Amino acid sequence: MSTRSVMVGAACAAVLVACASPPKALPPANLGLPTTATVHPLATTTVYTSPDGGIYENPDPLSIIMVARAPGSSLSSLLPGDSAVITQLSPLGDFTFVGLRISNHGQAGSDEQLNVAQIASDFAPPETASGALRQYYHPMFALALLGQQSSDSSCAVRIDPGQSDVVVLVYPPIDATASIVWGVYSVFALRTPLGGALPQGVASWQATPCVPPEAPPS
Repeated sequence: MSTRSVMVGAACAAVLVACASPPKALPPANLGLPTTATVHPLATTTVYTSPDGGIYENPDPLSIIMVARAPGSSLSSLLPGDSAVITQLSPLGDFTFVGLRISNHGQAGSDEQLNVAQIASDFAPPETASGALRQYYHPMFALALLGQQSSDSSCAVRIDPGQSDVVVLVYPPIDATASIVWGVYSVFALRTPLGGALPQGVASWQATPCVPPEAPPS
């Protein structure tokens, strides 16, 4: 794991509420995110899901295809119930968008729960080390999932065998950096540069708020 390790702590006391409002759709251009005809991975790994509690595991290749920053103004229309949180974080700068392509190379359906994926807290703005904003950065879980279909509070992505999907995780604004460390605590960590783009052809994105996972037993 990188020296900028992905750390986990107690779950946030105040989180985005998944049932705040029905999901709304927004064209990709309205979010200000880059798109391209040919997607090139920035970093890759393979994650494993199991439909039967661990007896059989699906190998699911995962690629980070975009790490970008964009204003949170459009997020308010996608997540009207959480506009107060977006407003609270906006003075820290543009929000962080991590685009993923996940494929299912197994024999059963995969449910990738992405609310456990973090950006290392090393990249948090210094002013969030204490105070009201600390809950969004230590640890730094995703605020929302953007996908072509709505999800649930765990920001799970359902992928059938032989299929793939592209989704975007939305994180708070981070400190100025040329790269991030992103991953799942004690499972994997990927260092990836800012850059990349989403594939063209997505008609609209729907947003689902993510609820951080419960803290592991001490």
